[in-house]
Amino acid sequence: VRIPADNIVGERGQGWLVANKTLVHERGSLGDPNKMIRRYDKLVNLMKTETLNGISMIDRPVYRDRLMKIQGRILAMKCNDLRLLSAKINKNQDTQLASMIVKLQGTELRHELESLAIDVMGELGLAYGDNPYIKGGGSWQYQYMYYLGLIIGGGTSQIQKNIISERGLGMPREPKIERKD
Repeated sequence: VRIPADNIVGERGQGWLVANKTLVHERGSLGDPNKMIRRYDKLVNLMKTETLNGISMIDRPVYRDRLMKIQGRILAMKCNDLRLLSAKINKNQDTQLASMIVKLQGTELRHELESLAIDVMGELGLAYGDNPYIKGGGSWQYQYMYYLGLIIGGGTSQIQKNIISERGLGMPREPKIERKD
């Protein structure tokens, strides 16, 4: 592609470096634990109000266990976020690996949280559009699909795991198979 020299971002021939820096920033913003905590609180309220045969969903062990696992992972994300913030202030720690897991864990965790809400609502969790029985304005269904898309967009979870493995943990690259034409 030919573009005018004054439209080049960074230096000539460094486009992939600029694109990677943009992706790192984008990926880092997808695992905000504070947003997850607010959404988690809404899920807890939903589970308190949704019932099955007169028993609230939060009082059902299978659902409560799933909720507690999500809460634990959110708290771990919060600790990781604080570690990254502290390292930025002190500038004395290598945070490359801790930063790499944010997108992977953040998008998968949010999808899991939204999935639990869909399950808690039962068949109404499948409602969408102008369905008169839809709960929360359809935000649970919307966020469920949105985070499913983010698991793929910005680098699939499989790509993220490869990046963490190779760049973060120093594992060898996957061998390339030679093509025989």
